[in-house]
Amino acid sequence: MEHRSQSPAPLLLRFLPRLPKGKALDFASGYGRNAFFLASNGYAVEGFDRNDAAIAFCNEKARKEGHSFTAHFTDLEKEVPSKEETYDVATCFYYLDRKIISKLKQSLKIGGMIVYETFLIDQHRQYGKPSRTEFCWEYNELLHHFSDFRILFYHEGMIPPEDENTPSENGTWVAQLIAERLI
Repeated sequence: MEHRSQSPAPLLLRFLPRLPKGKALDFASGYGRNAFFLASNGYAVEGFDRNDAAIAFCNEKARKEGHSFTAHFTDLEKEVPSKEETYDVATCFYYLDRKIISKLKQSLKIGGMIVYETFLIDQHRQYGKPSRTEFCWEYNELLHHFSDFRILFYHEGMIPPEDENTPSENGTWVAQLIAERLI
């Protein structure tokens, strides 16, 4: 099955110039839209997901196109399969399991940065999706989890749809964070 690549998340695109170069972790990488973007910008990327089809797609595309990106299967709810202080950048888009936050933080080198974006509770309240509230951040919750990091950017609210043909009132309620590990 052919999967159409999507452009990278606007948050990642916007902040790429501020991110340290080196090794990147793309957690819950799916079909690799953010991982391939990072790899095409000089990062050595490791992606982790639990979708076998997505992993196969990503590894085949990386091999064919010569990207420095390897996708790995993992049970996302059980582990962040990395050693401490391994990555210069970690990304996580539209995945939330509070139990893995400390592991994501520890996976970053000192000076490493995290780019995180997922649903805010308003998304569930307004649209009923995601179907379970535990997949949404409460107000200021994401910020609280990274209070020991240097916050470089934080936003809670509606962002416009990525598809410019979709009416702006159909945006997505999110919490977004760019933060740097200091210690």
